Amino acid sequence: MRSSVFLCAVFGLALSPVALAVANELEKTTEQPAADAPVERVAVTGSRLKGVDMEGANPLQSFTQDDITKRGYESVSEFLRDLPQASSAGTFSETGGVGGADGAPAGASGVSLRGLGSSSTLVLVNGRRVAVDSFSNGSDSFVNVNSIPLSAIERIDVLTDGASSIYGSDAIAGVINFILRKDFVGHELSAQYGDDTSAHDASRKNLTYAGGFATENSNTTVVVDYATRNAIFNSDRPVNVTFESSTRMTIDGEDYAESWCGDDTQKSGTRCNYDYVIQRAIQPDFDNIGTTFNHIYRLDNGLEFFAEGMYQKNTGSAYEAPAGYTVDVAGDSANIPQYVHDIDMLDGSVSDVITVRTRFPERRVQEYDTQSYRVLAGLRGELADWSWETAASYGKSTNEITNVAGYMNATKLDAAVAADEFNPFNLGRDSSAAQIAALRDPGMRKGESEVLSLDFNISGDLFALPAGTVSSVFGGELRKEQIFDRPSINAVNNEIIGLGASDAEADRTQYAVYGEFNFPITDTLDVIAALRYDHYSDFGGDVNPKISMRYRPLEDLVLRASWSTGFRAPSLSQLGAGTSLSSQYINCGSAEPYNALCGTAGAEFGELEFDQETIGNKDLSAEKSAAINVGVSWNLTEALQLTVDYWRYEHDDIVDIDANTTLDACIKDSTKIVTSVAELGDEFGCVVDGQGDISFLRTGYFNVGNQNTDGIDYKLDYRLDTETAGEFKFYVAGTETLSFERQVTPSTPVEDLLGRLSGASEIARPESVLDLGTDWQLNDWSASLSGHYISSLGDGDFKFDNETVDSWLTFSASLGYELNEHHSFLVSVRNLTDEEPPYASSPTNGYASSVHDWLGRRWNVRYTFKF
Repeated sequence: MRSSVFLCAVFGLALSPVALAVANELEKTTEQPAADAPVERVAVTGSRLKGVDMEGANPLQSFTQDDITKRGYESVSEFLRDLPQASSAGTFSETGGVGGADGAPAGASGVSLRGLGSSSTLVLVNGRRVAVDSFSNGSDSFVNVNSIPLSAIERIDVLTDGASSIYGSDAIAGVINFILRKDFVGHELSAQYGDDTSAHDASRKNLTYAGGFATENSNTTVVVDYATRNAIFNSDRPVNVTFESSTRMTIDGEDYAESWCGDDTQKSGTRCNYDYVIQRAIQPDFDNIGTTFNHIYRLDNGLEFFAEGMYQKNTGSAYEAPAGYTVDVAGDSANIPQYVHDIDMLDGSVSDVITVRTRFPERRVQEYDTQSYRVLAGLRGELADWSWETAASYGKSTNEITNVAGYMNATKLDAAVAADEFNPFNLGRDSSAAQIAALRDPGMRKGESEVLSLDFNISGDLFALPAGTVSSVFGGELRKEQIFDRPSINAVNNEIIGLGASDAEADRTQYAVYGEFNFPITDTLDVIAALRYDHYSDFGGDVNPKISMRYRPLEDLVLRASWSTGFRAPSLSQLGAGTSLSSQYINCGSAEPYNALCGTAGAEFGELEFDQETIGNKDLSAEKSAAINVGVSWNLTEALQLTVDYWRYEHDDIVDIDANTTLDACIKDSTKIVTSVAELGDEFGCVVDGQGDISFLRTGYFNVGNQNTDGIDYKLDYRLDTETAGEFKFYVAGTETLSFERQVTPSTPVEDLLGRLSGASEIARPESVLDLGTDWQLNDWSASLSGHYISSLGDGDFKFDNETVDSWLTFSASLGYELNEHHSFLVSVRNLTDEEPPYASSPTNGYASSVHDWLGRRWNVRYTFKF
């Protein structure tokens, strides 16, 4: 398949040396204006130019709500995860996972185009920015796509080309724009119910109201959506657990298994096997309610007032296995079981302490409450032959996460064990409910993110060339952002067992000016140039150009090419990150790079372990990128269309935590080495003790990484109309990634990550992702059948009995019927054949959850009533 796709691309691109890829604005309106309303000069996706024919000029895909619904998707994140361009590293969902310092926040989902990270994909609503989530995904900032009600979406536009010259920061890999419903007249009520086909209750319920109210001069559209879903756990599926943890007691220097596990032991019977994976969630529960509002009022002289509003409240839970811990129990404690006492007395005396390495008796559970708000108001109109638009908007995201079970306070635990008020033996199950509850630490984490913006643009024709008129658009934006992430002080100080955290707080202002121009060189060749300057109060300015060409040698054939630079401003969470504590170590010896930080202990042991403090770095600069796209869009016939695009991204100066950068600075500059933490002040550096051994390192984020990737996108559409059998639409769309290389820091080797699982989280970067299917319509009946394919992968960095993770092909289907103009039904099924995910030995749950799932066959019934 891979070679045939590549040949197809070469054939298309060889037709001409000139090609065009235009970035177009993610805001093309599909609704028809009223008969007496002025004709709006719309701009196409990825460009702010209005009234310019951009057909076929850019690598753009659009998906309507009908496309999403009939394939059975239950959420925005589920749809985006299957998108071939986003089915790779960086796209994450709320499935599993518990909010922590290094993981996805509970209940949140983000999207990453090309595997470049969720912070490198710009997410817009109706062509404008929204507030990012107040919590970060590791060190990546992102827009929580779960804050966008699926039922309120008219369509989703996906621009797979660099667009920083149009939209500014974060558009390195492309843009995803959610166009919400507007210009709707009437009322629509829909109800959905779905479940899987297992014995477990994984049901989902959804109720949506859409109302459109029109007058001679106005239209108001309101959508209200409510959805609720039950959880699915690994214990509800026959998962292949590939790694079991262990618990043990240490008595008089020897390890022993506790009696609770019987013969299910490891390490020659000295440890109990403990299956923590089976207690994790495959899909967490939620209760979500959201509403959107869109209002347009047409004033005199072509002036139009518009307003938008959006509110979403998501609540639910996130689950993780019980936390592991180690505690010392006094040898004469009343909680010591008799068999343990007998073992202890084998040497004829009672030990001072017995060390127990075990797990708590309850799984970790967090409850989250996420709320997002967005309001916007603006005016648009005409000034002579020019059109203009301005708007002010405000967005806010608030998050609150509370530990409700399984998160225990370390100080309380030690005190309770010492006072015989908590029994750690037998997994703590012999302790009372009140004793267990007394150890819990709610550790509330609160976050808030705000964005306030004002934008303006004016567009029109500049002057005439022999082939046509040069059109242009000029504009500017002013934006203020602020964010805070405040975990509980106990979480920051590592007092809550099994939960890490770091705080963050920062704000900034930003302004931008831009221009974009379309030059008709000949009747068949256009050149589009864009230039944008962004200035940030916390790190300075950045200029990004884009040059695109579109060549139309035939009426139905468009060849396109583009080159652009991009940038991502350091996130506020990276600039304003608070303290995070961990441990680190270096090797010691004459040939080791950091031997100068090794003293007496380092020479004796050959390595040193020390405390590491990680904080934000206000000296970060922007991440940089360069992107090229070369493609063809060809309507071979009225019924057959083909698009093929070659793309390449070079992403440099990636922000990451890097202890080596600070260690290098200590080696090169003796002023970075001090003898106490107080001497460091607020600076990065190293603390050494009186024997010359490093004991403390303060470091943070640096611009250190780079990654490069290239590949081919393709799409083939064919429409077949028959007189008796109805209309068929066939499609094949996919992404072939040709390379993906990443270097985490300048001192680490370049890694080839393509086609394998990698990293501690076993992130997948498949070579091939493919969607194919057909849609059918006949009178009042409709149906669809689609397939989603992910190519095989090399097993991960921690594999032990497997080399290859097999390819995965799943099918979805739907059948719809319109009883009349008021009533319709739709039945959809995802994973029609109940395909199990392929085995992977490296992830502990036995499958690659970043691209595969254990949700099984799921069905959904939807009833819609229009009145």
